[in-house]
Amino acid sequence: MAEYSYIREIQIRFKKKRVKGQSVKEPIVNAEQVVVLFSDMQNETKEKLITISLDKSMKILCFEVVAIGAVDSVYARPVEMIRGAIPFAPYGLIIVHNHPSGDPTPSKDDIRFTGELMNETNSLGIDFCDHIIIGDGKFVSFANMGLIKEFQRLLKKSDDKLNSALQKKAEAVASKLANNK
Repeated sequence: MAEYSYIREIQIRFKKKRVKGQSVKEPIVNAEQVVVLFSDMQNETKEKLITISLDKSMKILCFEVVAIGAVDSVYARPVEMIRGAIPFAPYGLIIVHNHPSGDPTPSKDDIRFTGELMNETNSLGIDFCDHIIIGDGKFVSFANMGLIKEFQRLLKKSDDKLNSALQKKAEAVASKLANNK
């Protein structure tokens, strides 16, 4: 008798989020637009982490609540931030999370995580547009602070070094293979 195994099928389900005062069909041109759309996060009692996927014209394709944490932290691996966006082939991503304390000042972990996530999205050809932290009636935007451009500059330097090392290694292996013929 034949034995059967099962594999999982991915199914994408959409839920609507009602927003007021702004058309979601408009391009996202600043952090304030995102804060208006997700202003309800300032009332959350736990940190919530959201990924917003954008098309090439910077219009929202979708968003995903990736993780809900504790009162002072939330954890997600960079791959979890990107995974839900991949089926939509996004041009860009914005991540948003809240600080229930009301103080949107980024922690060292927030800053490090943003750099790691930028590295991952860049390797996939997805623009990392912003990381916005929502507090009580105020917010912090990494793009507004200049951190996104600074991280892009650092990642470019790192990519250049990596590409140079890969080129040298490719030439060495090709030369060795050619000499073995």
